[in-house]
Amino acid sequence: MIDPVRAALILIDMQEGFIDTASPLCIAGAAATVPACARALKAARDRGIAVCHVRREYAADGSDVEAVRYRTWAEGGRPLSTAWPQSLACPTELEPEDGEAVIFKPSFSAFFGTDLHERLRARGIDTVVLAGTTTPNCVRSTAYDGMALGYNVVVLTDATSSRTDAVQEANLEDMAYVGAQLLTSDGLADQGLANVRDVEAEAAEDAPARRRTAAAALGEPLHATPTLASIETVSTGWINKYHLHYTLPDGSPYVYEGVSRKKPEAYGHALTALGERKAPVPDAVCMVPLMFDGSVLLIREFRYPLNSWCISLPAGLIDPGENLREAVARELAEETGLRLRTDVDEPLRPLPQPGFSSTGLAEENVQVVFAQVEQAGPATPEPGELIEPFTLAPSEIRPFLDANTTPIGTRCQLILEMLAEK
Repeated sequence: MIDPVRAALILIDMQEGFIDTASPLCIAGAAATVPACARALKAARDRGIAVCHVRREYAADGSDVEAVRYRTWAEGGRPLSTAWPQSLACPTELEPEDGEAVIFKPSFSAFFGTDLHERLRARGIDTVVLAGTTTPNCVRSTAYDGMALGYNVVVLTDATSSRTDAVQEANLEDMAYVGAQLLTSDGLADQGLANVRDVEAEAAEDAPARRRTAAAALGEPLHATPTLASIETVSTGWINKYHLHYTLPDGSPYVYEGVSRKKPEAYGHALTALGERKAPVPDAVCMVPLMFDGSVLLIREFRYPLNSWCISLPAGLIDPGENLREAVARELAEETGLRLRTDVDEPLRPLPQPGFSSTGLAEENVQVVFAQVEQAGPATPEPGELIEPFTLAPSEIRPFLDANTTPIGTRCQLILEMLAEK
C-alpha cells in the first residue's frame, strides 16, 4: 500500500490543443477522457495526493517545436502557442487549484528538461500516478523515465488516451509488462492507492544496500524518529513560547523550547501535520520582484529586533483567507507600490515548496515567489514600517554584495548570489 503523501498525480497535456478537433495535434480519444481525468483529480485532492499539471507551450515562431511535427504545427494554426491562445487552455473541470504545481515541459516526457523530479523528491514522493494524453508519447515516455528514476508508476487506463483504441490497448499492455501498474479513475476514487504495490520498497527489502541508497535519495531518515508527546504553553502574545515534550527513540524524555506566531491549537495542528509529512501551508510570502529591464527590487528596512536597517526582499505574512497571489499583490502594493505585470501570461513563479525560516526555533515557513512586476503607484506601508525600495541591475549585484556592510536577510543574500551567477 502506498501512503498518499508519498504520491503525486501527474496530469499531462490536457489542453485544447490536444483535445479540440480543430487542432492538427488533436488526439482522437482525448476529449472522451476529460470526465475520467476530472474524477482522478478530485480523488487525488480528496485523498491528499499531490497534483502536478504538466503542459506544453510552444514559442509562436516555432523555434522549439519538435522537428517531426513542425510542418503539421505550422500549417495547422500554430496550436499550443500564443498564436492560438485558446489552444493553451485546459477544460474548466481540470483547472489547477491554488498550491498545485503547473510545469511546462519542452518535449514529450514530463521529466525531460523540467524540475519535476526535484519537486517530487523534495516532498518525499516516490509514486507517480499518470493521467492525460497521449498514451504512446507523453504518458509512456513519462512512465519509462519515472521507472528509470526509481518511482513506482501507476497509469490510469481510462484517464489516458491515444489516437485509436488499438494503440491505447497495445501501449497499456507494454507498460504493464515492463512494470507500470494499471488503475482506473474509479479505482483511485474508491480505493485510493491501497492496491498499488510499492515495487521500490519490495526491491529494497531484498537488498539492504539499495534500501540505504533509496532512503538517502529521498531525504528520508535512516534512524527512528522522536515522538512528540505533548506541547506545554509557556507564554502567549504576538509571539508564543512553548515547551515541546518528546520521547526519544531510546525511550528517554526530552524537552525542547520553541516559539510560534500560532496559538496553541493551531500550533499543535501544524506540528502534527509536519510530523505526518503533509505539505506545509505557507505562513508568509517573500517576493523576488523583477522589473522590465531585468533588475531586481530590494528594500532597505529598519528592523526593530536588530536595532538596525537591513537589506531584504519584500515579504509579509499571508492574511487569513488570502491565497498566494492575493498576498503577493497586497504586500507588493504596501511595501513598494508595485503590481504584477499585466502584459505577461503568468507573472508569478513560486518555488516548488515553502522553506522554513528558523528550524531551530520556530515552525514558520515562507513561500518564495519570483514576480514580474511594474510600477503602479506610491507605496502604502503600515505605521512603524520604515521601508526604502531600490533596484539593482544584474551587473550591479556582484559589486553590491562585495561592498555591502548593512545587515542582510539570508534569503535575500542567497537569491542575489544566484542572480549574480547568471
